[in-house]
Amino acid sequence: MKAYWIAIGVAVLVAWSIVSSLPKPGQPLGAAPEFSLTSLQGTTVSLADLRGQVVLIDFWASWCGPCKATFPEVQAVAARHADEGLVLLVVDLDRNPDSARTYMEEHGFPLENVLYGSWDSAQAVREKYGVGGIPHTVLIDRQGMIRYSGHPMRLREGSLAEWL
Repeated sequence: MKAYWIAIGVAVLVAWSIVSSLPKPGQPLGAAPEFSLTSLQGTTVSLADLRGQVVLIDFWASWCGPCKATFPEVQAVAARHADEGLVLLVVDLDRNPDSARTYMEEHGFPLENVLYGSWDSAQAVREKYGVGGIPHTVLIDRQGMIRYSGHPMRLREGSLAEWL
């Protein structure tokens, strides 16, 4: 029984240390790692070139059902706030960019912000941002600091106003 209470105490201490180390709301999560990838239209897009704008990065793949379910809303949010300086970048994690191209064209989504380069280069960006599962969205403020990293539907549109 004593071991049980010790295990409970250790678990509480570990949970408390994790929660207390999380950034407070509005606090940056860190500087956004720089990257450059080629869009599906063949242009090179560099995060450094977007400094001064708010950037929403959506890590996505055409084979991912939840990605396809959330992407229309991510696209709509980006379109509603484009005039305020919000830029959407879609990092395609498909093995073949033609899969993403086909999906985007069939659904009327623009290709210029869908980034691939190669499977290895897209995976390298995913790793830089610590993305495990997808869909995953990252919000970067005008100074290049990460303000949100998580599931796209947990980023509330109202919270974007602070960064726009």
